[in-house]
Formats: sequence, structure tokens, C-alpha cells
Amino acid sequence: MKENKFTKEQLRIKAIELHSNKWKVTEICKALNCSRKWFYKWLKRYQTYLTGHSNNSQWYLEKSRGPKTREKKIDSHTEQLIIETRKQLMLSPFMQYGPQAIYYTLEMRGIAPPPVWSIARILKHSKITHRKKIESYIPKGKKYPYEYVLSHQMDFAGPRYLYSKTRFYFHNLICCDTHYAQALAFESQESANVCNSLIRFWKTAGVPDYLQMDNDLAFWGSLNKPNALGKVIRLCLMNKVTPVFIPIREPWRNGVIEHFNNKMQSAVLNSDKFENIEQIQKAADHFCQVHNQHHYYSSQEGMTPKQRRIHLNYPLVTLDDDYSLPTGRLPLKDGQIHVIRFVRSDLKFNIFGLTFTLPQEAIYEYIKGVIITEKHLLRIFKEQKLITEFRFRLY
Repeated sequence: MKENKFTKEQLRIKAIELHSNKWKVTEICKALNCSRKWFYKWLKRYQTYLTGHSNNSQWYLEKSRGPKTREKKIDSHTEQLIIETRKQLMLSPFMQYGPQAIYYTLEMRGIAPPPVWSIARILKHSKITHRKKIESYIPKGKKYPYEYVLSHQMDFAGPRYLYSKTRFYFHNLICCDTHYAQALAFESQESANVCNSLIRFWKTAGVPDYLQMDNDLAFWGSLNKPNALGKVIRLCLMNKVTPVFIPIREPWRNGVIEHFNNKMQSAVLNSDKFENIEQIQKAADHFCQVHNQHHYYSSQEGMTPKQRRIHLNYPLVTLDDDYSLPTGRLPLKDGQIHVIRFVRSDLKFNIFGLTFTLPQEAIYEYIKGVIITEKHLLRIFKEQKLITEFRFRLY
């Protein structure tokens, strides 16, 4: 059969005509240059018309590929309510005002809200949204095998400056399991300030199993005497908390507190002009109160930090209200200190100026050093495997 120059509709009609004339399916497909699947689709459409299950005599025409049902249109009153709620949240200092925050705000008012995605669509159509620029992290290609539960993260943000040119720092703490957070402003990074901040946080958030931090000297002690552990580590060990130092120059390992740092500073420092540390601290306390009670996290099943703590029935025991930082040199209690490093081609494992040469199997891997204080010992682990150990004299 010669090549046919049919329209799509004519081709479908011709296929059924050939079938009615007792042509075999293989012959029809070859003659019309079509697939068996295509043929049976239109044969079924024709037979549905013949048997009376369809009143459409134009069975050979394409059906609409649009959705069979229309989405339920949200009434104008609800749309206006969403927009007004957004505006109210934006005018409230430190409040979230995205689709999820609007959803829970309406729910708390006893109003049945539309789905979060519908709220996002309404905001987009109303042109009152903005897209944040997010820089993606490019991994090294090596798995980071260390995760800690019942953990808090700690970090300094700063220095920042008042209009009086007074320098200050934010010392921030957050519970990784609930996102319950605290921010304190200090004029220096002294270890005593860190300890007092920890004590204040542990009186409300509870004492964790692990405290994860970067390699700020205030957290460790001193480069001149790295074996003489500082107040922060000693306070942790006194309360049975294991300090965890993340790899050098990898702040994303403390991702929860880094995200909080950015959010807190953006809200607090852009909200007003401050003349002294007391005003900064008042604003930071207000932000943390709003954050802990009214900020919703998708990672926390849409709960606020306060709601999440209640939901988890959080097992951490808080410090007594009258607990304070002991005076004088803190004792060194038995416990562990974890130090995680990425080992390069020189096979050096560095702990605040103290260097240890590791076996070849540690090259280009994330390695964990565990300092056991009662034994004055440094044990080196590749994931869960002990690969070597060193004498680590503490005083």
C-alpha cells in the first residue's frame, strides 16, 4: 500500500475500515505505519461508541487532556483573609509570615485554612512574595558519618558594632531536636561568658548528652597550653555533657545554629538602632521568645520549638535555678571530648596546635578523635573502627 497522506482523524477512520474489511492487525499497522498500541486504542474507542457506552459519534477525535475535575476555587473572602494575615504578621516584630505561618495562625484563630500550597499560590498571584537566594553546599564526595542525638549546638556570631562603635558578639545556643534557642550579647568572647550562657540555657532547655561547636579558642581553652582544658569543657564534663568539635572550616556541620544565627541577626539588627548592649539583649530576648513560641518548622512536623518540646516529652533534665558557675579553677571530671577532623595527604590530625600522625587508612577521611580524660588517652576512630591511640596528658 502506498504511503498515505491522511490527517490524524482520517488515519484513525481508515484503520477501523481496514479492520472491518478483515485485515490483520499486523497488516494494518504496516500499511499505516502505526503501532499496535495506537491501533488498539482507537479500536477500543470505536467499539465503545458502537456498544452505546458513548454517545460521541466523533470517536476519532482527540479527547481533552485537561483535568477531569476543576480545583475548588477559594472564595474571595478567604483570599483577602490570607493577605491581611500576611500583612499583620509582617508588622509584628520577628514573626514568620510565610504560607506555613499563615496556615497555623488561621488555625489558632479557629478558622479552617486552605492547604499550605494554596496559600502560597494566593500570595504569589497577589505579588507579595519574594524569593530568597540560597547557595547550595558542594560536598567533598566523602561521607560525614557522625551524628549526635540529644544534642545542643553552640556558636559565636560577630563581632558586630553599635553606633557608639562598641564591639559585641552574640553567643547562641539551640537544641537540635526541638529548635528551642537562646541568644545572649557579650562585649567579649571570654570563656566565663560562654559558661554563664550555657548555665542559663540548661536551666530552661535541659542538659544535653552532647554539645557541638566549632573550633573557637574560647570553647577549647588556649593555644599556648592546649593540654590544659578550659572552663567550657570542664563545665560540660562536670554536667556529664560530651563536647564535640566539628571539622575546621566546615561551619555547615553546625547547620542548625548557623541557620538560627542568620535568622536572628537579620531580624534583630535590622529592627532598630541600638545605643548599648542592654538594648541589644532586650531585642535578642524578644526575638527568642517569639521564635520559641511562634516560629513553625517543617522539620519539626510544623510545630514551634515550644510545641515540639511538649510533643516529645523531652527527657533532658534542667539545672537547678540556684546553680551558678563555681569560682576558681574548675575540676577536670571523667568523661570524653570528641574532635572530628578531615585528614589530608599529610596524615596530620590537629587538636588546637597538637599534631598526631595517623595511619595510611585515615587519608582523605573524616576521622574522630576521642579524648578520655580519666585515662589521659586519645583514641582515633574511622567511623566505628579504632585505628590507633596516643598518650594525651591533661592538666
